[in-house]
Amino acid sequence: MTHFQSKNGVVTWNDELQSVVIKWKGFAYGQEFQTILMKGAELLKQMNGSKVLMDTRNGSAIKAEDKVWIGEFFIRRAFESGLQYLALLQPHSVVAKLSLNRTVEGLGTLPYRQESFTEWDEAVRWLTNPSPLLSAIS
Repeated sequence: MTHFQSKNGVVTWNDELQSVVIKWKGFAYGQEFQTILMKGAELLKQMNGSKVLMDTRNGSAIKAEDKVWIGEFFIRRAFESGLQYLALLQPHSVVAKLSLNRTVEGLGTLPYRQESFTEWDEAVRWLTNPSPLLSAIS
């Protein structure tokens, strides 16, 4: 089910995975970048989901102001929408991969599990049976 589509991104729900899938199709920044991610969080909440497969294989570098927005706003919004597991498919472009990895490293400790993959099947396998979240010992 397609929830949102723009020239640079598509947000869908995958019934088989019980996951939001965000597929980047090019260079998005500012309002368009933020809208794609927010539509993903919106769909996650709507479907009462906990998993996102973020396919950045055809994505591009992330602008500095969007990195700040992710850290200051989006991480909390995604978690509040139910995010517990994020499978991230790495970009094909070396520049985009470096940008994405720097962004993720700059975020510090995340309130959800995130793993990076190069192959779709690896990401799907992990999302199908992710490692359990650590919980406090009672």
